[in-house]
Amino acid sequence: MEVCRAAPRFGPFIFLFALAGILSGCATYSDSFGIVERNLSGRQYDAALSEIEKQAGSKTDRVLYLLNKGMVLRMKRDFAGSNQALEAAKAEMERLYTASVSQNALSFVVNDATVSYAGDDYEQVLVHLYMALNYLELRQPYEARVEALQVDIKLREVGEKIPESKFTEDALSRYLTGLIYEELGEWSDAMIAYRKAYEAYKKYRVNFGLAMPDMLKHDLLRLAQRQGLRDEVAQYRKEFGIEPNMEKNRTHEQEGELVFVLNNGLAPIKREKIIGATAPVAIATEGQRKHITPAPPVFVNIALPYYESRPNQVLGARITVSGKQASTQMMENIDAIARASLDTRMGAITARSIARAVAKGSIQASVDKAGSGRDNDAAAALISSFVVRVAAIATERADTRSWLTLPANVQLARLALAPGSYTVTVDLLGAGDHVIATQEYPGVVISKTRKTYLTQHWVSH
Repeated sequence: MEVCRAAPRFGPFIFLFALAGILSGCATYSDSFGIVERNLSGRQYDAALSEIEKQAGSKTDRVLYLLNKGMVLRMKRDFAGSNQALEAAKAEMERLYTASVSQNALSFVVNDATVSYAGDDYEQVLVHLYMALNYLELRQPYEARVEALQVDIKLREVGEKIPESKFTEDALSRYLTGLIYEELGEWSDAMIAYRKAYEAYKKYRVNFGLAMPDMLKHDLLRLAQRQGLRDEVAQYRKEFGIEPNMEKNRTHEQEGELVFVLNNGLAPIKREKIIGATAPVAIATEGQRKHITPAPPVFVNIALPYYESRPNQVLGARITVSGKQASTQMMENIDAIARASLDTRMGAITARSIARAVAKGSIQASVDKAGSGRDNDAAAALISSFVVRVAAIATERADTRSWLTLPANVQLARLALAPGSYTVTVDLLGAGDHVIATQEYPGVVISKTRKTYLTQHWVSH
């Protein structure tokens, strides 16, 4: 009877206890990705998709399920299927853009991973980039332009929602937009896009340590000359140190162009670090609710995420077509962008974790106080206190979710070619230009005055 009489006092905490039993043995989201990563490194894309399909029923991780499915489908070169999945992910992201009050409340009680994942700021931008790339490989430049233009809208939203974010521009998307406009003969818009890419790469150098690619420098100079912008031509020649005999990216009017995109490695993976701490709490004295008395500090866990880079020996690539060669240049360092994005949010993440720790500490102290009453059974009080402590520790987990099939970096190479069908040889290069792997792509068609896009994904073993 004593135990039954004491039990109702802990009714508000039953939900927390139940979650402890569920979560205490659960791995974090990133821990579950190992099988998919091994399949990707072995180019076992169907096997990777089978693993990803196991996440299809998760309501909180539906965005990630769709993002990863879309990326693996494009690795299989199923660009239409990839865009179908990415379009669904985009729609779900928009739906979740305004977080629900109930989910935010649950994240405060339990942990951040209980909230439906809506995508990090850079992920919400890159979904448009990859849809644009899919359309370009499908030879649908007008559809690609629509996706590229949506990047501008999304970046403005990010700037308004997260003003402290370093990811206020996406340089690769700006550059890709310029390539699209050029192919469509919209020269003024192409020049505007290249200027935006120029400004974005200046920010990239400061925020992510990525220098402006040489090909953009030559594109700016070439289009400025075409548009008769003499002052800009002089500015770019002086700033970039490019003399007339050094100009590149000049294509004969009868030629087409191969644009090769290397999606190199995998984006960094979030891990969890646990920090043990004591939480000072205060308890209202029974019968005197306005009187707060300090309680002994209780032990709690604080769980925080951090990024861990995936190993990758490939530093670049060289493409060879009919004796002509071009080397890739890095256009986007997603590894650095992801880290900077997390750094921007770490203050808020840490504050929420500390607030939860204090709240859970208060619950522990309340249970201890209730159990110390003279009417309670000592064994029942001890068990209740133990269960609450286990629940507090087990439910405090870091949110390690992210779009894990993104590459670590994106590289680009361009090669002007006469119209025809070619075999493209791609050498993946390590330190000292050592060839790590070679891939051939036969039957790549180059059309007059058109750009042909060819992408490759590489995941290290």
